[in-house]
Amino acid sequence: MKNLKLFLSFVFVVLLFNSCENGEDLFVENPNVEVLANSVDSNIEFAASNSNASTYRGPTITFGRYYGKCQGNACVEIFRLIENILLEDVLDKYPASGAFYEGDFVNFKGSDKIKTNDMLSNFPLELLGSKLITYGTPDAGDWGGVYLEYQDGFQHRSWLLDLRTNNVPKYLRPYVTLIDKKITEIADINNLN
Repeated sequence: MKNLKLFLSFVFVVLLFNSCENGEDLFVENPNVEVLANSVDSNIEFAASNSNASTYRGPTITFGRYYGKCQGNACVEIFRLIENILLEDVLDKYPASGAFYEGDFVNFKGSDKIKTNDMLSNFPLELLGSKLITYGTPDAGDWGGVYLEYQDGFQHRSWLLDLRTNNVPKYLRPYVTLIDKKITEIADINNLN
């Protein structure tokens, strides 16, 4: 019996090292993220090079900040970015988990002063490969939440993110901060107009 255990242990160790020598990893960290990011990039390149490129629209990002126990106009602020055109929602509805935001988006005075190229270029593509739709506990302690929606010709996804960056994964923290600062910048420009 002792020899059988020793033999099986030896076989296990040989198989373990053999699989590592073949260049295969024992643990893979979400292999779909890079594949998905490459897929999105190639789909965008294909659509741009397609003869119907005039009908292709780049990604649309809907983003906002919301607070449940709040009074006034700043409790829910949702915006939509379509091909570098920034629109503001005038309905200001509290976003629901698992549902796309249905708003009434209009141009607003001063929108041309807001730089928006960073919203798309910094979008965390890891989200597109994730099955989660809520990160952290958005607005649970009345500290607010972030609504985020991504739509292109190939997929449509939405998420609720905690405004407290310590409650979301590290890869999302810079983007949550970017959204929060962008909405504050928009409010500052709106107050000047």
